[in-house]
Amino acid sequence: MKQIFLFAIFSIPFVVFAQNEVKPDGDKLFWFVAVFVAIPLVYIIMNPVFKKPSNLKGKPVSVKKSQLKIELLKDRKFKPNVLTLKIANSSKKDIDLEAPILMFRKIWTKRKFKLKGINQYVIYPLFLEAGKTHELRIDLSVFYNHDRKLKRYFWSKIRVFDTNGKKYSSSYITLRKSLFS
Repeated sequence: MKQIFLFAIFSIPFVVFAQNEVKPDGDKLFWFVAVFVAIPLVYIIMNPVFKKPSNLKGKPVSVKKSQLKIELLKDRKFKPNVLTLKIANSSKKDIDLEAPILMFRKIWTKRKFKLKGINQYVIYPLFLEAGKTHELRIDLSVFYNHDRKLKRYFWSKIRVFDTNGKKYSSSYITLRKSLFS
């Protein structure tokens, strides 16, 4: 009798909490996803950054043209020996340029070298007058002799800063073939 009484007392909570299976609440999941999609849409619509400015009223938006045109050219399609840096000042003002930085790039690694001048002569910082161009020939064998691993790098680029801190850069050129070039 004592055992039946204990069994009845301990089995009541299991009997009370037993339920049949209930279907998943699909409508609650739908509303949850709908709210998370609606919040960014409302933000984009209400944010004044994405609205068209009303003060233009049909006037074209002018894009500021770059003052310097930086080009990096190579003498051969692959494995070049000489790179040529051309800087053209197309603005109406004279510009002081700091020493350009030559960047070699692999997939995840970069090496940077500051170019100070030619044949032991320091020519940077350079004062470039309005409408003038500057050309610098870069012999890559100097860099390859300094570090032989640079021959394995795929791309190269030049970055130039003016004395005000504005950055100008050329596009990447391909030094050797890779899976990505």
